[in-house]
Amino acid sequence: MKYVFRFIYICSLLLLLSCTGSDYVNVVPRESVAMAAIDFESLGVQDLERILLVGTDSPTSSGLDMSSKMYAFETPDGTLGMVAKVDDGDAVTDMFVKLAGEGKCSKPEERRGARFVMIKDSWLAGYTDDAMVVIGPVSLMERTATEQKMQKMFAQDENHGAKNSRLFQTLDTLNAPISLVAQASALPEQAVLPFTIGAPKEADASQIVLAAKISKEDETMTIRGRTFSYNEGIDKKLKENDKVFRPVTDDMLGRLSPRSMGFLFMNVNGEDFLKVLQQNRGFQALLAGANMAIDMDNILRSVDGDIVFSLSNMNGDFDLMARLAKRDFLKDVGYWKTSCPAGSSISDAGKDTYLYKSGDMRYSFGVTADNLFFSSLRHGEVKAEVDVALKLPDDVASRSSAPTPCVAASVCKRASRIKGSRLAMLVDIDKIDNKTVAEIIKPLLGGTNKILYIKE
Repeated sequence: MKYVFRFIYICSLLLLLSCTGSDYVNVVPRESVAMAAIDFESLGVQDLERILLVGTDSPTSSGLDMSSKMYAFETPDGTLGMVAKVDDGDAVTDMFVKLAGEGKCSKPEERRGARFVMIKDSWLAGYTDDAMVVIGPVSLMERTATEQKMQKMFAQDENHGAKNSRLFQTLDTLNAPISLVAQASALPEQAVLPFTIGAPKEADASQIVLAAKISKEDETMTIRGRTFSYNEGIDKKLKENDKVFRPVTDDMLGRLSPRSMGFLFMNVNGEDFLKVLQQNRGFQALLAGANMAIDMDNILRSVDGDIVFSLSNMNGDFDLMARLAKRDFLKDVGYWKTSCPAGSSISDAGKDTYLYKSGDMRYSFGVTADNLFFSSLRHGEVKAEVDVALKLPDDVASRSSAPTPCVAASVCKRASRIKGSRLAMLVDIDKIDNKTVAEIIKPLLGGTNKILYIKE
């Protein structure tokens, strides 16, 4: 969720340096496609101090009103920003003058009633006696145009600000330390699919909205969210398609690899689930690609129970497990072998286990004796022909339906919240290749390194 990460980054960056009523909210652009709100008071003083990292200084010494919410936004042109309420404009100026002396920002410059500061040559801060806006990254060449944009934002009234927008009105109903509302079109491409499962084919990404509440629960950044649409017809179909999700069980929780960086948990009837996926444009493309080599549609139709998708890295490597009601598709593997696309092949790799090769890509798949479908996709060189990460602690193909010890600690500690949910995602921040993300997120809620999303 790039807007969450960047929002936290903007807030943290500004406050790390130091550390009219509700009119400041009107500064948030009405046309924003994503909005987030952070309530520092509800986070608690201890967590707030971790974010600010200002030593013994009081957070209010920055001149900002920390008892009021901060808002982040993303506009259709990709502009990212933060809006905070100013308690004392002179104190803000004093803060920046001090920081300028330390080489952390430029000296405040006043233009047309507002003051502007460049922070670390990347972020432009503008403020009045009522509100502060931070936008970035901004190059020196873009500074003048960005200042003019901020001037217009400061001049907005309720008719032109965000308060009367549908996104803000939804955001205002969410009571949580951190709240967010975003169109699916504002989400990063690699993260949007799990949130749009169930979207009908006639729906544009801008018509699918995610509303979520974020809080810290047992050392976990927990996101409880739902997807909906302001379009009545689309929203009705979303709700209908949501019925495909059943409560997740603990069937797979003892079979997961501790090496994975993230997991997606569901429980579905495959016939119904496939019909829902086939309505979604993104999944249509994925299924079309998979069906060129194997009949993934038929495999999905055979599912009746839990499905767990495990992401191994940011290169697209993953593992997939699913409980099957039947295994009839195995009789078609012989045909798949003879109809592979040019330059690819399918070979036997064990009992009811097969390996598909295409260039530097390896996709292994198979079925255990107790009807557990398992598969693994790897790119690049592998140490063995079948590189299934689901082998821990024993070969998955030899496992029975008997209870197994939980070896993925991140899952084990959160099993009670995953079990019973209709869809859950768990991400281990420490295993994300981009360390900047971890550095931004971990201080926010007391150093946690796990994010759990639960579909409501």
